[in-house]
Amino acid sequence: MRKIKLSITKSTVSVSTTGTVCALNCKHCGRHYLEQMIPLAKKELIPEGMKSLLISGGSTLEGKVPLLEHVDEIKVLKSKGYRLNFHVGLVDEKEAIEISKIADAISFDFVGDDETIRYVYNLDKTVEDYIKTLELLRKYTRKVYPHITVGLKCGKIGHEFKAIDILSRYDHEKIIFIVFIPTIHTAFEKCSPPSIKDIRKVFSYARAKFNCELNLGCMYPKGNLRDKIGFAAIDNNFNTITQPSPPVIERLKNENYLIEWSDECCVF
Repeated sequence: MRKIKLSITKSTVSVSTTGTVCALNCKHCGRHYLEQMIPLAKKELIPEGMKSLLISGGSTLEGKVPLLEHVDEIKVLKSKGYRLNFHVGLVDEKEAIEISKIADAISFDFVGDDETIRYVYNLDKTVEDYIKTLELLRKYTRKVYPHITVGLKCGKIGHEFKAIDILSRYDHEKIIFIVFIPTIHTAFEKCSPPSIKDIRKVFSYARAKFNCELNLGCMYPKGNLRDKIGFAAIDNNFNTITQPSPPVIERLKNENYLIEWSDECCVF
């Protein structure tokens, strides 16, 4: 019997170390998603019953998410029993060491193309900087889970296959795929999401290149395309689907999948 995990992330909440502040103002986000996070300074607003936290935040001009200066506050959250998933930007060795001491998981958005990094993130860095961060994090913990955004460049395929090729050089436990969402009040709000044909190509290529768990993360478009993305994940033997749509759940049940349910972030 085929197995799959479905994650409904009602017991994980996102916390921002910077509130709604971000120096980069990336074209696909425009600080919009920071507004949906609980500011670390107001951690008392974390709802009752949460099991885990995504520790995230806006970036500095160097592409870093400020974490070390808040480490004592974060340790307080850790002491309360929350599992912590750190959403990091670029890191140096000191940051990698300190984060690895308290992280239950580390999520790192990996980009495989220099031009995409500059264009989307307004960031003067290269793929080599991303590789360096990946290797520093892996030096101190194996709980590093790279994320690849399909259609990151205004819905167009650009960096994805390169990112897969680079990441396939390493031994991973799991890789997470998310899909670009055109978001209001961002520079990319009028872009279209990637076509399901392109998404399927990326998923198929990833399954051929990786001998590890592949997860469909929580960030991907809604509506009919959401159903199709979920079906593409099933067809390419993904191990986890996050926030699945009702038609995806129905298909899995009709095809007699053994479903494992989770109420936390898919990296756990």
